[in-house]
Amino acid sequence: MRPTLLPAALAAALLLSAAPAATARTAPADDLTIDATAPLAAGHPTLTGTYRCAPASGTTFLAASLSQADPHVRHGIGSTAAVCDGALHRWTRTDTGTRTYAAGAARVQVSLVELSATGLPLPRVHRIEERTVTLVAAR
Repeated sequence: MRPTLLPAALAAALLLSAAPAATARTAPADDLTIDATAPLAAGHPTLTGTYRCAPASGTTFLAASLSQADPHVRHGIGSTAAVCDGALHRWTRTDTGTRTYAAGAARVQVSLVELSATGLPLPRVHRIEERTVTLVAAR
């Protein structure tokens, strides 16, 4: 390469290497919310909220768990496949197990976890949210 072209080549390489970083900043961030109240029908809560996740290569699941009497014990409320397209989506999980809950405060944890599409399906956690919600008896 001629010495006079070297500065131009270095400048072009610097600009091209910065382009992916600018694109990464504009990609939608994974987001997860839990609504502050949850209706309680016959002791079974329905948890709700929103999520957003960037397109993923593997299947992504949204899973919820709830704790009420003992803060060290969480009970799974189930999981469902998430649509990771960068758009905001509503999620709903209703407990259908044999355990029942009482009206009042409960601790909820929700997570977005992707299973890799190649080789062993290893989990990659996109986001975990936790908050206290109020279970409200349905009328």
